[in-house]
Amino acid sequence: MTSEIPSPILIFGDPYTSKNYLVSTKKKYPNIKWVTKSATNDTIDNIRAEAGIVSWDDSIKVLVIQDIPDRTQVRDFLSDLAETHDKNTKIIIWDSNQHIKIDPKEKTIEKTWAEFVDRFKSTKGSKIVNSGEQFTEKNEEDTVTFITNQFLRYNKQISSKNAKLLISIVGRERSMLDSDIKKMVLTAPEVIDADFIIDNAFPSTKEAIIYKLGNALDGNSYEATVNMVERFLANDVNYNVIAEICVKKARWQLAVAYMWSQGVPFSVIPNKLMEMGKFPSVIWHNEEMSESEKRSMSEGLQEKEEMRTFLNRKMGISDNYFKAEKEKKGKSKRSKGVMARKGAEVIPMFFMASQTVDFIKDRVVGNNKITDDLKKKVLNRGTKVYLFVQEKLADIRYGNNPNQDLQEMIRVLMNTNLSAF
Repeated sequence: MTSEIPSPILIFGDPYTSKNYLVSTKKKYPNIKWVTKSATNDTIDNIRAEAGIVSWDDSIKVLVIQDIPDRTQVRDFLSDLAETHDKNTKIIIWDSNQHIKIDPKEKTIEKTWAEFVDRFKSTKGSKIVNSGEQFTEKNEEDTVTFITNQFLRYNKQISSKNAKLLISIVGRERSMLDSDIKKMVLTAPEVIDADFIIDNAFPSTKEAIIYKLGNALDGNSYEATVNMVERFLANDVNYNVIAEICVKKARWQLAVAYMWSQGVPFSVIPNKLMEMGKFPSVIWHNEEMSESEKRSMSEGLQEKEEMRTFLNRKMGISDNYFKAEKEKKGKSKRSKGVMARKGAEVIPMFFMASQTVDFIKDRVVGNNKITDDLKKKVLNRGTKVYLFVQEKLADIRYGNNPNQDLQEMIRVLMNTNLSAF
């Protein structure tokens, strides 16, 4: 019965989960009238009038008030409305603008909204729906748990590693993850593997060709990889694009081979690869800083003026140097723009670095006894593969047989027989 709907209800947290709560509640009571008002676009008088309108047959309706602005006047009004609304009008207040946040350290609501929430709690018959925060890099394990549980709902299993792969491709938005999972389970095997995710997950980035082809190059089937390349070509992907991806892959393989030959453990190399091309390098190559510290500090240094301040104050480079450079080059039209870093070698997703490392560790090194001679052979292979595909890139750009050149690039990239080099 509609009288079972609690009132008032305050909903806050992740917008996708909150919206799902509203949708499921509407489905539960299909015959009830729902009215939605915006606390930003509708006036207080308009909302108050709607809350006071009673139908001739005294039927119950639900008034959903969303788009709550960060204003004391509106909070006070909504608190009063929650306490004094008509018995036949169910009030739902939805913080769709996500002003109400939980302090991660104190585990309490931020001060601005705490008083509003406390007053709401004390209102007779009230219910609070905390939909949780949106996923961020800081709570990766929560995201993995969410993905694992969603697949389990459909009697499918996914490992933590493959859940992280799905995050790398789709992103961290619950709605995107949930939408992809619902589509994937229609054709998914009982156990979700990496190949299935790569073939079926919808990318939230423009790196689809890189990770799909990169995954195939790390695989066992030369024929399957060539077939994938042919499908790309049939869909108007340029030969140069595919060749450049092969060169990148060879460069990453060489980087792994070099680091391993110098004594860097395979377990550490993926993070090292992800630092390649990161800017500014003085931060990303600082061994005393954690990954989160590097990321946090570098994010604010992508603009020229911020970088100049950093070099001046933190690195001790005299401000006179920048003045001299400005006088020498003249006033730059991009002086306040983003730092230009053409050609920076950045691996777009962590799983791509991990797969390249696994390729060298499992397929090239394999079960061979670790010796200095083996390290030299692995590095020698990486060097020769890179030089070969780099040469083939030039052949594709200026030659007459790009199909054959691409196939030769793929064949040498996937060749793990050290004696062949």
